[in-house]
Amino acid sequence: MAAISCMQCGADLTAPQSVRIAEYQFGHLEKTAEDPGFRYHFDQPDNYTILCNSCKRLVRTLPIPR
Repeated sequence: MAAISCMQCGADLTAPQSVRIAEYQFGHLEKTAEDPGFRYHFDQPDNYTILCNSCKRLVRTLPIPR
């Protein structure tokens, strides 16, 4: 099997700790009369990204299965 490599820097993406799956928290704010004046609502993201650990650039964006 051929090694999977980063298109930007050529790093081997099959090596241990070579990629990072970006974790985001999506949501929106709602204004309230209570302290602190807003409320945060979490939203479910519909995709996630895989980043190269060497150059910190995007490798791929994939949908989250539902």
